[in-house]
Amino acid sequence: MMRSSIGRGGGLGRYSRRVGLLACLAVGALGALGAVVGCASSPVVTVPLVRTAGLPFVTTPSSTIPLEVVTHSTAVPDPLPVRSTNVAYADLEHTLGFAVSSGLTSWAASRTSPPKEGWQLFVDLTQARAEYVDGRLFVSLAVQATLRTRAGTYVGQTTASCRQAGLVAAQDGAPIFYTCMTHLARDLDGWLGGLVAT
Repeated sequence: MMRSSIGRGGGLGRYSRRVGLLACLAVGALGALGAVVGCASSPVVTVPLVRTAGLPFVTTPSSTIPLEVVTHSTAVPDPLPVRSTNVAYADLEHTLGFAVSSGLTSWAASRTSPPKEGWQLFVDLTQARAEYVDGRLFVSLAVQATLRTRAGTYVGQTTASCRQAGLVAAQDGAPIFYTCMTHLARDLDGWLGGLVAT
């Protein structure tokens, strides 16, 4: 948004009034040009991941598995725009949560002596980038994961990232996002396996 202020005060000469009038006309012309350019650009196509490709998990963890996955994003736009296109992907946080939860089901089920109160895994989506180059969609995601007991006792923390690409139309990239999230879930599964004994 552009703001212009006109100073108050007496004694403005004819020259000053002309300059002010020309400035106002120039600002008006630029505003009209911006409106024309804005109308000429394509509208953004938002692709909701969950509705487009379903939920990215195979089985739902039962209530007897003592692991809760909590996801949120830090300074990551949602919908996430795909650079060089008018496409954006929504539901990143939710799909990441489903992917990580389903990817850690077997790990949680194999713990023979979990804490009485269970665990909470906090997964922060810290970076996300999508770009379209020469008919190929590139997706990069990064997370920080923190494991605590539900009573709040700190257990450990790690970071993980993934990069995936595929020859698809910009709006058909949900499987690319899901493959990237699958890699993140597997990395977290390996980290948990070394962090918490069975």
